[in-house]
Amino acid sequence: LSANSSIKPHTAPMNFRLRVHLPIQVPSGDIAIRVGNAVKPWIEDKALVLDDSFEHEVWNNTQEDRVLLLVDIWHPDIIPVERQNILAMFQHAKEQGWLKR
Repeated sequence: LSANSSIKPHTAPMNFRLRVHLPIQVPSGDIAIRVGNAVKPWIEDKALVLDDSFEHEVWNNTQEDRVLLLVDIWHPDIIPVERQNILAMFQHAKEQGWLKR
């Protein structure tokens, strides 16, 4: 996230995944993420895991960029057969041209 910038409150379209933030470079100062009512700082080399279907926002009110690696993992409540069905559903939508990417 660039210096002096933010990403306004938003939600993911579904809760099939958890999003893992792996902070690589975190400047000191007013920089954080809010998920629901909880505000958390990033700590370099410490993973932060969130369900991004909850409303969340981020901000970086410092003079330096924040760098992190984003990794998406299956939500642990999604069982293997559901994963297969979800993947098949998205594959079908892609084949029908319903997905833009």
